[in-house]
Amino acid sequence: MVRTERTAAGPRALRRGFYARPRVVREGRLIVEAQALQWGLAEETVDAAVRVVSELLTNAVQATPSLPITLRMGLVGDGVQVEVWDSSPERPVRSAPDLSMPDGPVGEDVPDPGGWGLGIVECLSEEHGVRTEFEGKSVWAVVKAKRR
Repeated sequence: MVRTERTAAGPRALRRGFYARPRVVREGRLIVEAQALQWGLAEETVDAAVRVVSELLTNAVQATPSLPITLRMGLVGDGVQVEVWDSSPERPVRSAPDLSMPDGPVGEDVPDPGGWGLGIVECLSEEHGVRTEFEGKSVWAVVKAKRR
């Protein structure tokens, strides 16, 4: 379920509420892509914002399965800020991805070892961070905005 909410920033920002389920990662990517294109942002900015929000939403879904989460996006200075709020007080921790090769076949049900997310956010954003907010946290990143 997606809840649409109005923001005080009007056409320069959006906010969408979800329940933290795996499918919202795809929905969030589509929302960010559509809004960034509507704002006239260049393809490389759109791609970076979509990748960043994908990582932020994935972390929120893992931290708070089936609980409410919120995606926010706005034009700020010469960038586009994307952020995801969830109710977990635990701050995300950057970890090193497991680059080892398996000794044998890997089953379909073996979970992805992960570890790439915050590194991707760091690489694609001008700045990023976490702040305590509304009995949870908001993880945010600003991607430099280039226009078409």
